[in-house]
Amino acid sequence: MELGQRLKECRIALNKTQQQMAMDLHVTRQTVSHWENNDTYPSLDMLVTLSDYLGFSLDTTLKEEGTEMIDSINKELVMGKKYKKFVLLIGGITIAFLLFIGILTYGRATQNGLIDRFNPFLKETYGYALLPEQIETKKAKVTETIVHKDGTKTTKKIITDVAKPVDAFVLSNIFGEGEWLKFQVGMIPKGQNYAVVLHKGSYVKRAKLITKNEVPSLYRNSIGNSDQYMKYDKNNMGPRNSFNPFSNTSGL
Repeated sequence: MELGQRLKECRIALNKTQQQMAMDLHVTRQTVSHWENNDTYPSLDMLVTLSDYLGFSLDTTLKEEGTEMIDSINKELVMGKKYKKFVLLIGGITIAFLLFIGILTYGRATQNGLIDRFNPFLKETYGYALLPEQIETKKAKVTETIVHKDGTKTTKKIITDVAKPVDAFVLSNIFGEGEWLKFQVGMIPKGQNYAVVLHKGSYVKRAKLITKNEVPSLYRNSIGNSDQYMKYDKNNMGPRNSFNPFSNTSGL
């Protein structure tokens, strides 16, 4: 006896309609109809449930149906496993992408130069900054190499004053917009406390000391005079990427 006919006879014997059986098994009436017309086969789990619900022998049914139904069920199991792997793969890619975006967003919010350096959504751009006339220094150990007359070299470590990184507002456009960045420029010669800065977000790739006359004319009104340098103060200036200390004197 075909499975569909067996299901139908058992359902009728229980005095159940297709709709009642579908509700009991949490499937649609069309699904039950397809089973009884042998259009489709139940899954293996559902077949076990049907044998308990309708009271027929699963072992006998499988033997009578032969390989066609078994092959169909096996095919569905294989497709189900492939679908599950596909869903897991897509889920993994989505989670990885969201994590990646989260890291990039964190890098921008906290001005993390290392993260900004590898941020594919940021581009390198030039900006101009006013620096302090005198740079702060700190004691540090440095390695000094001495070349002797015979060509031999010796190295020794000495303690000397080295320039600290400078904290300056870097203008990114002629409208006075920009952000505060930390970068190294070394000691600042008199009259050269301006810099052209190549940066990607908060990652500074290069910075070169220049005079105010070398600053493009459209930036000069927004960048301030050489004695107007202000150090960043989070209590008075807010976010590091939103406050221009010379905005009150800017103009085009």
